[in-house]
Amino acid sequence: MKLMLNYILLIIILVFGLFGCGKNNTSEENVRDDSFINNDSQQINDDFKVSINVENSEKALNVYATITYTGEEAEKDIYHSGRIFFFNVYQQDGGFDYIGDMDEPQLTTTLFKNEPHIEIFNVLDMPNLNPGTYKFEAIASFSLSSELASNIEIPVSKIEEID
Repeated sequence: MKLMLNYILLIIILVFGLFGCGKNNTSEENVRDDSFINNDSQQINDDFKVSINVENSEKALNVYATITYTGEEAEKDIYHSGRIFFFNVYQQDGGFDYIGDMDEPQLTTTLFKNEPHIEIFNVLDMPNLNPGTYKFEAIASFSLSSELASNIEIPVSKIEEID
C-alpha cells in the first residue's frame, strides 16, 4: 500500500511538473492574429509599413495615414479603390461611429521604396465631435494585381482624447 501511494504521489508530481513548465501564451505576440489593431499607430506587413497619425490641437484635428513600401524593388504598383485607406472613427465612451466608404473606380498608385505615401482624412466630412475618447482607424486596402484577386488589408488605429 505504501509503495502504491509513493507511485501515485510520483505521478502527480510529474504531471504538475510537466504542465508547470509549459509555455506561457499570454504575450501579445502569441495572442494576436493578422488583423490585430494596435494603438502604437504603426503596423508592418510583409513589404509594407502602415501608420496613422492624429494631431489634435486647439485649432484643428488632423488625421492622416501613410503607407511605405519596404520591399526589394525600387518601386511597386498597388491597385485600390478611390483611395488606399478606409478611415473609421469610433467613440470609446459614447455612441458615435463613422464608417468610411469608397465607391470610386479602381486606381493604381506607384509606391517608391522607403518613401511614405500620405493620405489625409477629411475630418470635415464628419459632424463636430463631442468631447470624449475616440479610436481613429485607417485600413490600407489594396492589391498587388490589377484583378484585385489578392486583396491585402493592413489596419492601424490610434486612440485620442478630444476636448
